[in-house]
Amino acid sequence: MARIVCLVLLVGTIGADLHLASAQTEGGVPPGSTGKTGINLFETLNPSSPIDGVRLQLPEDWTIQEVHLLRYGTSSVPVRLQSGRDPGTVFLTTNSPFESPHELVVRVQVPSQTGPQRWRLTPFVTPGPARDSLGRRMRLGDRRTRTVEADSPSRASGSNQALVLTDATASPTLQVPPDLAPRQSRSFTVEFWVRTTGLDQVILSSWTGDEATSYPLELVTDQGGRLRFYCGQGGHHQALRSTAPIADGEWHHAAVVHDEAEARLYLMLDGEMADSLQTEALPRRSGPLSLALGGRPRAGPNQGPLAPAQRFVGRLDELRIWPTARAASTIRRMRTRPFAPPANEEAQPFRLSFDGEALPPELARAEGPRRAPTSLSFQPPLQKLRARTDGQSVTLRWNAQRAIDATDSPGQFVVERSPDGTSFTPVDRLPASEAETSSGQAQEFTYTDESVPGQVVFYRVRYVSSASDVERSTSTIKIGLGGKPTAKRKVDLVGNFPNPFRKSTTIAYRVETSQPVTLTVWNLSGKRIARLAGGVHEPGYYERTLTADGLPSGTYFARLEAPEGIQSARMVLLK
Repeated sequence: MARIVCLVLLVGTIGADLHLASAQTEGGVPPGSTGKTGINLFETLNPSSPIDGVRLQLPEDWTIQEVHLLRYGTSSVPVRLQSGRDPGTVFLTTNSPFESPHELVVRVQVPSQTGPQRWRLTPFVTPGPARDSLGRRMRLGDRRTRTVEADSPSRASGSNQALVLTDATASPTLQVPPDLAPRQSRSFTVEFWVRTTGLDQVILSSWTGDEATSYPLELVTDQGGRLRFYCGQGGHHQALRSTAPIADGEWHHAAVVHDEAEARLYLMLDGEMADSLQTEALPRRSGPLSLALGGRPRAGPNQGPLAPAQRFVGRLDELRIWPTARAASTIRRMRTRPFAPPANEEAQPFRLSFDGEALPPELARAEGPRRAPTSLSFQPPLQKLRARTDGQSVTLRWNAQRAIDATDSPGQFVVERSPDGTSFTPVDRLPASEAETSSGQAQEFTYTDESVPGQVVFYRVRYVSSASDVERSTSTIKIGLGGKPTAKRKVDLVGNFPNPFRKSTTIAYRVETSQPVTLTVWNLSGKRIARLAGGVHEPGYYERTLTADGLPSGTYFARLEAPEGIQSARMVLLK
């Protein structure tokens, strides 16, 4: 706690209370269950006027495990949970209204299935003195709809291996040589790959937890799922923090750079600069460095196992400690490339990789750490995706940085298209051996899409090898085909949520001008089974709920009728 108090004094909003605050539950919110995949939902709340809480609308087969609301991303705020009348609806209420920036983290258990899943968050206020009553007023204008990829646990079988620390009973500790140990009087770079869903956990550390002990680095996930770097000497600590969360179950690349000439520390996440500060608390002395993975080094031979709150649950790969301040452009360019030893022998890094036949001796002696195949790829990416259009078709061109050789056969390119740059669907699959190429050292591939929907479309290309799980991908490119944009509708059927559904679903629509509107539901036989709305509607956003009582499983259609025409949306009921 002493380190936290010091950090608050030093860097204002950077600091952390290292104890998770579990949300209180009421109203029958079910506890977490096993046999499912755990994911974190992240959202930053910064309302323009005070709110009393938020309504969450989740797929009804999701289960909330815990909720954390952090004022300015640091101080835990008590939250009460109450189930709504509709399946998957939960209300999160605070003791008093708030409008300052807050970070919300919702830990949920989802079925072991793949694919995008949608959830919604709507702030609300409770007018008058009757707080926590049913008189909540939804701030629909501030409602947010998010999509998250709910993937099954990885079953990768590629050649790349990562270190799994989930079952470690103690933190394996490595000895970094004195000439590579980070300190204030030399430049250095520490970089690694990490994948976790853990909050408030230690990833790498050279600190025993003793306030009197100096240490050059500790990297953790904080309560909000962000990455933090700490260093300190004599009770004086400094911290850097990422703005984006990393505890989302995806692979992230982290790098800490100390430039001795500038006396400045930098934190990079996924190739982008995240934070920096003037160096003050790095230790000045040199010597061998004890660096623990997934926890802190033992303070002595009698130290017991890791505390549960401190244990890291996740994977690490490609740890490198360089005796130089590597340029941001170099880190960005090389983080996904295979390791290439530098020509200058004095600049060789301390490197920990897990692709060899055996673990390093320090890890082999530890109880619990193991290697596992991973989908993290260090193959050169596809590059230079560009496009040309004649107004009807789109021709794509891209380069493979290294020739697609026989070891990848029968690999294929997957051309993907999206109307919004978020949800992509495959357009075509091209065997690499059959794709049209141009001459040159770097192979160039082309593909023409003859059936382009809409006036604006997004593309990306992936290379998939059937010999392993390794994938390479281009960046996303946006193409405008020109033409006259479609006029904005005066009535718009937004859709329904959730879809598919089991017990009920909410159908949303928007009205721009005052007019008569009718919302009905029909089955595949053409029979109307429900009339949910009718009459003149004033401009605004509307939601109506369809309950599945007495309805068999199958496909249904929401039908929205207005003077300008009829719109419909397909809905699927699963029981």
